[in-house]
Amino acid sequence: MNITHLRYVAIATPEFERSRAFFTEAWGLRDTGIELHGRAFLQTQLDEPFQLALVPGTERRIDRIAFGLSTRHDVDAAARDLDRAGIPTIAAPHQLATPGGGYGFQFLDPDNRCIEVSADVAPGPAGSGAVPQKLAHIVVNTPDIDRATAFYRDVLGFKISDWSEHQMSFLRCNPEHHSIAFNAAPHAAYNHTSWTMGSIDELFRAQGRVRAFGSPLMWGTGRHGPGSQVFNYFIEPSGYVVELIADGVEIADDAAWQPTVWERKPEFMDLWGTSGPPGPEIREAMAGVPDPGHETARV
Repeated sequence: MNITHLRYVAIATPEFERSRAFFTEAWGLRDTGIELHGRAFLQTQLDEPFQLALVPGTERRIDRIAFGLSTRHDVDAAARDLDRAGIPTIAAPHQLATPGGGYGFQFLDPDNRCIEVSADVAPGPAGSGAVPQKLAHIVVNTPDIDRATAFYRDVLGFKISDWSEHQMSFLRCNPEHHSIAFNAAPHAAYNHTSWTMGSIDELFRAQGRVRAFGSPLMWGTGRHGPGSQVFNYFIEPSGYVVELIADGVEIADDAAWQPTVWERKPEFMDLWGTSGPPGPEIREAMAGVPDPGHETARV
């Protein structure tokens, strides 16, 4: 499956209006003004119609993770491949009703998450300024890291970039170090999403805007070992952890890249040694609440 990029993430938000204000006023995403079944659709600078969908809900959960494919033919081929592999699909390929439309379908990953792949999505308007260039990656918790990693590698075609011992696996679908990562945990859950800024200077401008909004810096500023990103972490009003990053590594030559198994030491979590280890509050937020996964088909 030739997945091109992480298209969007949809999350249920118990504090819907407060989360919406955070992501627009503090995080810098642009509200499209489009609502579908009460959802809000927010844009980055990437030419996607949206990269974050906020869904009203009583508990935190991942509603959907969406990836891009190049053509309708790729979508149809992916559906056939998953059917032959016995992977549960929610619907056959169809015209999507979300902003930008497109042609795609949804299926379930090993942790019962709703995953969407699509093509022919109409682009959105480009943004500018010290706001996220794009949704960089999502990290999810899984009770079986080997099964989840193998599924995304062997079935969906991702490549393993690095490991953090046997606690985290980082997988890519393009030159970016990872578009999804898995963290070994007792239950499936959202861990955090990460958003790329255009420079370290823009990252600090964004950090200032978020802190002025009233959200304290929870972990950072530092530079990760795996991926080499400069990072800042915050917790938004519904309790989700969100990360600003800049200056991460890109893998231009797949054949030359050899995955590293990083030791889980403070000096590798932050190469600069400026942030200290994550505190108990953000660790608890990253652990998330148990997410049972998909319940009903949503377009």
